[in-house]
Amino acid sequence: MAPQSMWRRQRTVTAVSSALSPMSPMSPASPVSPGMPRRGFLALTAGVGGMLALAACGDGGGDGGTASGADELSVLYFEGAGQDVVPKKVLEAFRQKHSGLKIKPIIGGSRYPEVISAYKASGTALVNTGLFTAQAMALGSGIDMFRPLSGSEVSRAGSADQTYRHFGDTGVPFNTNVVGLVHRTDLADPPTSWLDLLNPVYRGKVGLYDAPQGILIGGLWAVNQALGGDPETLDEGFKAFAEAAKAGQFSTVYNSNQTQYDAFSRGKAVIGVSILAAQANWAAQGAKIGYVAPKEGQMAIPLYLAVVKGGSPDQEKLAIELVNDLLKPENVGEYNQNTFAGSVYGDVAPAKEQAAISALSAEAMAKVLQVDWKRFAAMEQKLVERWNRDVKGNLR
Repeated sequence: MAPQSMWRRQRTVTAVSSALSPMSPMSPASPVSPGMPRRGFLALTAGVGGMLALAACGDGGGDGGTASGADELSVLYFEGAGQDVVPKKVLEAFRQKHSGLKIKPIIGGSRYPEVISAYKASGTALVNTGLFTAQAMALGSGIDMFRPLSGSEVSRAGSADQTYRHFGDTGVPFNTNVVGLVHRTDLADPPTSWLDLLNPVYRGKVGLYDAPQGILIGGLWAVNQALGGDPETLDEGFKAFAEAAKAGQFSTVYNSNQTQYDAFSRGKAVIGVSILAAQANWAAQGAKIGYVAPKEGQMAIPLYLAVVKGGSPDQEKLAIELVNDLLKPENVGEYNQNTFAGSVYGDVAPAKEQAAISALSAEAMAKVLQVDWKRFAAMEQKLVERWNRDVKGNLR
């Protein structure tokens, strides 16, 4: 159905959404793939945003405390939805190689502020190594939190796609999630461009992530890129979103992947922005929500392996060894397959199931848009203030 015809059916949206039974594919009771608990699904989809989606991050786990003992290694990773399969497997093998070593897990993206704050305050390493979102890497790099990893220590770092080397030697690229457009397949044809978020055809039917997620994972940054705006001030993106807000373009504001799903299931929104991992899990249950890689390119949300300063020399040595184990092609490939992530290594091909996903094709991955994460982290507070004033302040 063409976007124009969608408006001839506007009156049916309420009827369509109210007719959904509690156990229907579009029901909030079942937005995850079979066998995947809701908690795990939320950990995956919210964890992608890292610091950007802090309120919705996966549950914390493991003990706190300083990772200072020579016989102890503290490792950060995500829980649930396939994110912990590879780390647990690798860590178990690591234990067997190092008899007597105690491995302490720090689980969930919600632990990043704790880890970063502790280091900023006293140089304390609450975690020795693990997986960090690009946003957490940017914040940690700003306080010199990460130990540089030379090519002789982590040889595979140099073989990563150079466009993901945002943090030099301090963060080794692991993989990347991708962000694109989503739409209700029964209420609108697939959008093709980030600028479709502003198309008057969809007036009153565009879902909007609130800040800080809304600036990046909500589409404003990508719209600014499409309009040729300054990547630091995002002036063109803010101007466009402010005008759209005044015109009633946005129908609802949400702040988590679950509330986004609810808005789409009710027909409150028919197009918006989401990560591929979220839509893939919705689709696995038959939800009528499709994913599109915009013609300008999807936005990359990469993950990194890093070693935190402040540990003992023995801990740093163990941490580097663990980074190398996690980076083995078979481990990266399995993690990617479990989490719908894209590869950043030429020798890590997508699994058969992934190869069938057009958003993860070689052509699509070659066009991904890269955020300047350090610049964004430095400007984030001002950008959020401007969002609240110019976008939320003008919502109708």
